[in-house]
Amino acid sequence: MYSCSHYIYFFDGIRMHSFKKITAICILTAFIALSPLPSVANDAFLADEEAPESAAIDDDVDPKPLTLADLERLTGGGLSGLNLEQDSQSPIEKMYSVRADEKLTLFGHDLFQKGKKASTSLPTGTVRDDYVLGVGDTLDINIRGQENAKKSYTIDTEGYLVPDNFNRIAAAGMTLSALRQTLAEEASRLHNVDIAVSLSAPRQIDILVIGDVYSPGRKTLTSYHSILDALQEADGVKKTGSLRRIKIVRGGKGEFVDLYSVMMQGTSNADKRLRDGDRIIVPPIGPTVAVTGAVKRPAIYEIRKGDTLSSLEMLGLAGGVVSPGSNRFLQLSLTNEGKEIVETVSEPAKKSFGDGSILRVAQAQEKRSQNIELSGQTRDPGQYDLHKAQTLSDLIGSEDRLGDNLYPLIGVVARKDKSSLTTNLIEFSPRAVLAKKDNMDLREGDSVHLFSFGQIRALSRKVSDEPLLKKTSYGDSATGKDRIEDEEIASFLEERCVFVRGSVRQQGAYPVAHNTPVKDIIAVAGGMTVEADKNDIEVTTDDAHQRINTGIKNDGYSSIRVSAGDTIRVNQKFNRVAEQSVVLTGEVKNPGKYDVKRGDTLLSLIKRAGGLSDTAYPDGIIFSRASERKQEENRYRAQARDLEMKLADMMRMEDKDKKPDMAQVNTAQALIAQLKDAKAVGRITVQADPSILAADPEQDILLESGDRIYIPRRPLTVRVGGEVLSPAALQFRKGKGADDYIDEAGGTTYFADSDRAFVVYPNGSAKPLAVSAWKQGITMIPPGSTIIVPRDPKPFNFLEGAETITTILANIALTGFYLNDLGDDD
Repeated sequence: MYSCSHYIYFFDGIRMHSFKKITAICILTAFIALSPLPSVANDAFLADEEAPESAAIDDDVDPKPLTLADLERLTGGGLSGLNLEQDSQSPIEKMYSVRADEKLTLFGHDLFQKGKKASTSLPTGTVRDDYVLGVGDTLDINIRGQENAKKSYTIDTEGYLVPDNFNRIAAAGMTLSALRQTLAEEASRLHNVDIAVSLSAPRQIDILVIGDVYSPGRKTLTSYHSILDALQEADGVKKTGSLRRIKIVRGGKGEFVDLYSVMMQGTSNADKRLRDGDRIIVPPIGPTVAVTGAVKRPAIYEIRKGDTLSSLEMLGLAGGVVSPGSNRFLQLSLTNEGKEIVETVSEPAKKSFGDGSILRVAQAQEKRSQNIELSGQTRDPGQYDLHKAQTLSDLIGSEDRLGDNLYPLIGVVARKDKSSLTTNLIEFSPRAVLAKKDNMDLREGDSVHLFSFGQIRALSRKVSDEPLLKKTSYGDSATGKDRIEDEEIASFLEERCVFVRGSVRQQGAYPVAHNTPVKDIIAVAGGMTVEADKNDIEVTTDDAHQRINTGIKNDGYSSIRVSAGDTIRVNQKFNRVAEQSVVLTGEVKNPGKYDVKRGDTLLSLIKRAGGLSDTAYPDGIIFSRASERKQEENRYRAQARDLEMKLADMMRMEDKDKKPDMAQVNTAQALIAQLKDAKAVGRITVQADPSILAADPEQDILLESGDRIYIPRRPLTVRVGGEVLSPAALQFRKGKGADDYIDEAGGTTYFADSDRAFVVYPNGSAKPLAVSAWKQGITMIPPGSTIIVPRDPKPFNFLEGAETITTILANIALTGFYLNDLGDDD
């Protein structure tokens, strides 16, 4: 007898040798038919198989519809999101998936959550009055009267309940309602006494679950649990087990349970309460069919033995078709020889689908005639009837239809050219259409695209020649949420950009329709800044090669219009106050140069810039202060002069043994030149997290004119610099140590001093790294860190303070990384 693993192995082998799909299906089907899957409960089930389905088991609780709360209790959160054997397909699932050319799974096997056990406590809700009490049930009796008392009592092994101050009651076999009546009659003999009775802990029972379940055997539950609880306690039904003919045996009588009724209608005898000694038997899976294609729930479905279904009944199992439009229905079935037959279903009510059949629903291609499409920044995207929207004004002429973040200076109509089989793109101005100053006739199949400010700003960052705009990655046009997905339309917009520079709030490139007023473009650029000279506006046209000087007070200002390739520059006032500004770049929403006044802080600057982006990493801020940069550069120059003096003194020595040779002189002169040309960062370690700054204002640093601030994106790299063969930013890997990153950078050079290597963390703090620390992986290297391997001081031993020289060189190497992040000065 072959096991499931043999089938899978055999089938995979066939696929590896590239046999035809149909041959694999035939062989697999034959093996399954000849070798029935083993089941723990085969013999037990056959022994009881003759029990008639009508021989229902007497139950003390009437079956009721299974509620959503019951399913939530069983599955720990509902039917969605659970998985059972999701990573492995059964032979039946493989066979159907190959035949249907679509991955199909057996319906209903995600009902149970493997590893979750049924609770032994009382389920939430009121216990029904017809609950039959038995030995072991615990009840709470609450007495209210001259004296109030509440106490729990358990029905003893003889079936009696013995409450204080009452006669003992033969409670076993009584319903909860009958017990309440008996106690009420007893309490009526007392003066002004009320009594309340509730079940606090149902009795425990032992049942047996066998067959195709994951954890067969004896289970301890309570008398309030159901068949579903028992199956959950057994970790659910295997994919080789039946969900439609689960048998419960009680007192020699058997009854079948169909879990499909639970999952599809929410009603089933699966909610029947268990009794001590019940046996639940899960037999092997029965006949199956599959529904695939354009249906709401494509899957493999178990059917009753001997049943044949119509296509309508098959669609009922699958929840119906996805679209109620025109669909094609195909029946796939296997002959006795294993040959696949595909037939069109012409009689939906004909019962022709039996074991192994597949219903495929093919959705007919929907033909959209006389339709136009509206997409992008609109409240009502979708298809529109051309007869009702014959022009752009008909389609978007109402502000109610436009999005709140609409970019008003350009929209695009994509129009199919039937003669050349190409798509033509036509620009228009939404603002002009709204103002009834422009319009366009629409044609069948036109697609109208409207854009958001976010999309245009992302496009502007890609096209603009402004360094600050290129430096930021917020709303990255390549990967961000504001990306224009259609590359052809994006390129079309790039070609129609007007460049806005000078004293406007948001410099950059703005795509516009032909002949757009200058004042409208300045408005979408945020308007003029306070320092702008509103009467000194320069317009350079691309086609006429002329420059126009204008201003808002000029008579012809409102009539000046520009088109793609033109440039607008708003000049500053000549007699403005000396500039007091800082530069903020990186992961903020509006990077750039900002004016500052006394009392401005880092938090106020971040707020003015629109806040941090979603990918910002404030702990890695680089805060460069002009005064610190100046002092740092002065130290470099002073060290260069000191080395020059020391070298000159050594060259005048008469002792040849102490006098440096030419190689040493050249090394010293190269170092001096490097110190003279070195640029400084002037980095200050500061806190940049807005939430921390808001809670602790003392950490909010005051700004000074000349500050340069860079807030990086959340890092995924570790930089390695100094004396390594290939300084680089390397991908961060959890668990990698400093030696791993240095090796990845090509290892150290001949001049490296590994013992003096150090790491600089994202916040600017530093820590030395010894070789032993690398080898033992003691020092953690978080993403955003920089590892510096300084130069060996031995070549400079002829100079005093050689070790100080190598530290200076390491700092210069580190400065290079920071300057690259900060960008160039304006």
